Amino acid sequence: MKKVYYPALIALMLGGISCDRMAPKRDAVWVPTYQSKAEATVIKALPAKALITAGKIYAWGNYVFQLEPNAGIHVYQMENKTPQPYKFIQVYGAQEISIKDGNLYTNNYSDMVSLDLSNFDQITVKARIPKAFSIGQDNLPPERGYFQCVDTTKGIVTGWKKESNIEATCKY
Repeated sequence: MKKVYYPALIALMLGGISCDRMAPKRDAVWVPTYQSKAEATVIKALPAKALITAGKIYAWGNYVFQLEPNAGIHVYQMENKTPQPYKFIQVYGAQEISIKDGNLYTNNYSDMVSLDLSNFDQITVKARIPKAFSIGQDNLPPERGYFQCVDTTKGIVTGWKKESNIEATCKY
């Protein structure tokens, strides 16, 4: 019977998806954008904007909601069976959505929040349960390759942007 070395196998598998520090590379790389924890927990309605990363879709009444993971929720209003961009609800760290009785439930990083949908121009947080989930923030850029390493002393990563002629040492 052959011996199977599970720890070695697991280490090899994780090595392929982990963030590694490499020799510095100057190129077009992903750079994290930061905000303070207080800024990252602000939830607000904004004008409709283009979808960058498509997530889950939820239909409710005359509206369709599409999650943009870690950024917020796009709201479309149905007109003649065609969804029209209507609003964007900024919720950093959002990964799930559900709606019941006119309230939208989502996460704001590890907090669970309930949003009142009675006025899309002024979204209000009805309730917040801090640390309801054991969800960490997403510290990896949207694409594999080189990126600037995350510096947690600068705040919470709320997004990523691609910039040219930047030195980076992290890669995944």
